[in-house]
Amino acid sequence: MSTKETVVTAPGIVSERAGGVQPLINPAALQILAEDVGPETAASFSRAFVRLWPRRRDSLIAALGQDDYAAAHDAALSLRTSSAMVGASRLAGLAGQLERCLRAEGTAAATRFLPSILECGPHTLSRLSNDSGS
Repeated sequence: MSTKETVVTAPGIVSERAGGVQPLINPAALQILAEDVGPETAASFSRAFVRLWPRRRDSLIAALGQDDYAAAHDAALSLRTSSAMVGASRLAGLAGQLERCLRAEGTAAATRFLPSILECGPHTLSRLSNDSGS
């Protein structure tokens, strides 16, 4: 039996999926960003996202490892919003799941999302780097 879920992938973009996996990159979100801020600025945001990934990843790992709820929440929120902004739908979804679990069950339970985030991150960076030509 499939379940249908509405997922916000980026500001103004809602997708419905039936038990599937979010796309790695949502080209519509990138297009909207380019229309809003211009193609050069959108490409700059994508490059900054790629450059800041290690810091965001390490902050999330450290906060969860130290059982620091506030820092973990900040790190998850930063990852979710920045991912959504550049169209990294799957990573934004995973960060959102971690964030919801963190609020509902705490840091120990939220760590179960870390392996998926750590696996998804490099694939996302590769696609964003290839798509932006950097």
